[in-house]
Amino acid sequence: MILAVPLLAQHEDEKKQTFKHPAFSDPQAIAAGKKLFATSCAACHGAGGQGGRGPNLVQRGVWHPLEEEALFKTIQKGVPGADMPPTNLPEDQLWRIASYVRSLTAPAIESPPPGDPASGEALFRGKGGCPQCHRIKARGGMLGPDLSNVGALRPMEMIRESIVDPDADGFPGYRGVTVLTRDGRTLQGVARNRTNYSLQILDAQGELHLLEMGAVKELKLSAHSPMPRDYKEKFSRREIDDLLAFLSRQAIRPHEPPARTSENAKQ
Repeated sequence: MILAVPLLAQHEDEKKQTFKHPAFSDPQAIAAGKKLFATSCAACHGAGGQGGRGPNLVQRGVWHPLEEEALFKTIQKGVPGADMPPTNLPEDQLWRIASYVRSLTAPAIESPPPGDPASGEALFRGKGGCPQCHRIKARGGMLGPDLSNVGALRPMEMIRESIVDPDADGFPGYRGVTVLTRDGRTLQGVARNRTNYSLQILDAQGELHLLEMGAVKELKLSAHSPMPRDYKEKFSRREIDDLLAFLSRQAIRPHEPPARTSENAKQ
């Protein structure tokens, strides 16, 4: 019986850690938090949280391990001795801002956008033409990244950026390339693992070509990502939300929302 009290306390601590405020999984709350962030936080942290006078909130830093409540209190009370001031907004608005800030780094499956996944899948397979380059569960092309687990690996804003501004991240690992070899072959595809000594090219059929640079007569690298750059104009805002809703649910392991304790459910 001596161990019962510490074990019970440990169990209660674990239960508290599973608490997650409803705003953190509510697409409408996250969208509202994004608007509030733009008017209350963007002046220091950048329009997309990329940093400025304040820290970069997109790259992982010391604040990311904070639990939801600790993140909320940091926004509410500020950071003494730093340039982070208190935020004088109602608590419900602060929770929305916190939910948006968390969504900048949390897997997309945990912070889905306010879209319709079924409409997004139809867009992905139809108007978007995405399966020409991307695979989901062994269906689709090979030139682009496999999206079977994208919802569990990428934050929502990163997925959004890859659609509306595919050149923003410098498209590492997926640069289009055309190569003329010294034996007269022309190879087109995506450059992978390029060094001064060798080059790997993944073509549209999924075949990987391994070349020594000494065998390359001419090499042309694309100045842009292979991703189409007109989706921002081609798709409506609602269509983009639908597409993101579909992609956010692509995870090999289904997402299980944390259980809420009866004590925290009252908050």
